[in-house]
Amino acid sequence: MRELRMGNAEEAAMERQMIRRAVEDCPRLAQDEKERIDKVARFVARDGDLTETILLRLLKITKNQRRWGFISPDHPHHGYYLRRKISEQCRAIRPPRHMVITARER
Repeated sequence: MRELRMGNAEEAAMERQMIRRAVEDCPRLAQDEKERIDKVARFVARDGDLTETILLRLLKITKNQRRWGFISPDHPHHGYYLRRKISEQCRAIRPPRHMVITARER
């Protein structure tokens, strides 16, 4: 069982390193591209990875690289997309600040 946990930790570390490298290599974004990527990242974070799979399939069918290309791992803006998606997933998990009860309020 311990080996399984080590494997998962190693995989998670490798994935974080891959995302960090992709973000560092990401070129500057135009404002309209940034807004489009942010919107799709929020949508995928809210609705799950099945949505991302459907969008990847749509990308293959339509070959619309300009609009959906960042979903593909080999696109230069994929790192920014991953960072935004993970950020949105974390935001969905955390409760809003006004909902958190502090020790002083108890």
